[in-house]
Amino acid sequence: MFVQLTCAIVDADASNRQEMAAFLSRFGIPVIAQLATVDGLPALLGRSEAPQLVIVNLDPNAPAALRAIGHLPRQNPGVSFFVMSQLLDANLLMEAMHLGVKEFIPLPMSEEKFSNAIERVATAHGAGKKARIIHVVPTVGGCGSTTVACNVAASLAKSGKTVLVDLDLMRGGVASCFDTRPRFTIADVMEAAEKLDKTLLDNALAVHANSKVALLARPELPEDTQRVNGPGVSRLLNLLGRLFDYVVIDSVMSIDPIYSAAIAAADVNILTMQLNIPSAKNAERFVGAMRRMGVEANKIKIVVNRYVKKGNDIEPEEVERALGLKVSWTVPNDFKNAIQAINFGEPVVLRAPRSDISLGLTALAQGLDNRAGKALAA
Repeated sequence: MFVQLTCAIVDADASNRQEMAAFLSRFGIPVIAQLATVDGLPALLGRSEAPQLVIVNLDPNAPAALRAIGHLPRQNPGVSFFVMSQLLDANLLMEAMHLGVKEFIPLPMSEEKFSNAIERVATAHGAGKKARIIHVVPTVGGCGSTTVACNVAASLAKSGKTVLVDLDLMRGGVASCFDTRPRFTIADVMEAAEKLDKTLLDNALAVHANSKVALLARPELPEDTQRVNGPGVSRLLNLLGRLFDYVVIDSVMSIDPIYSAAIAAADVNILTMQLNIPSAKNAERFVGAMRRMGVEANKIKIVVNRYVKKGNDIEPEEVERALGLKVSWTVPNDFKNAIQAINFGEPVVLRAPRSDISLGLTALAQGLDNRAGKALAA
């Protein structure tokens, strides 16, 4: 059963409350109450649908605010209390821990430490991230990145709940590859903003009958792409990561905020390339950009598509020297079966499961499934 963490915020400053609510929405955590003082907390915690997380800004008078919280944490063991303050005093910290406060957050807040604390609480409440997020990026047009993303998703769906998100907002072809016409798209869930939850997502996703892959298609109208934004994508991926076992993203090569959010959220960023000069140059530029963004090398994987043993413009070893990364996987060239599957509207791993390309893509998916202990070679 999916459990969605809910939160109440206590802060004397209304703008701080709004800012914290917006921050929490990135984690898919709805704020069900915003209070100026702790006076309303006992009644709120007595409700049948009480929040599982309470965040209290103790300032400007931290000792008095902490006394007002009193024994509420001990009286409500199912609720995690976070307190925040600019006053870093050992006695205040000890008193907070004595009262049963779960986390003391020094202000100004470290976003990373606070995010980690939120994740610990979400996990404790059974609402932690469980999905492996796989971000598939093409290095040139027509290199087969969407084919890789769709077939990896279809393969992973055999071992766990899988969702495929089409983040190629203008030209995306995920829905066509699965021969579906979803009623709702990623633009629709952006509008939901802070209200995005499991129920809304369930209505927005289309499930492909044969593969059981849940699909979130690109916007139908090009102008609707403007409704998609970085914070919305972060929020979406955060919630999907709690609902599914695998989240596969068919993306584009970009570091705009929308795609930076996807890169940051991903457990692995797959660069799909062909063994030619334009593809290798683009891969080199993008790997450099991701490194400057702080993406760790073990989260970047190079996949060569349409691989042939002889006749490539450049060899895999030359690519590896240029990128400073190993080629993690090669997918054999099998244009006939690939294009037939695309035209039929079904992933080739389902349409022609014994073909060379299907065997290669299935093996790639198995390599990405770290639950099977088959992580791609570094």
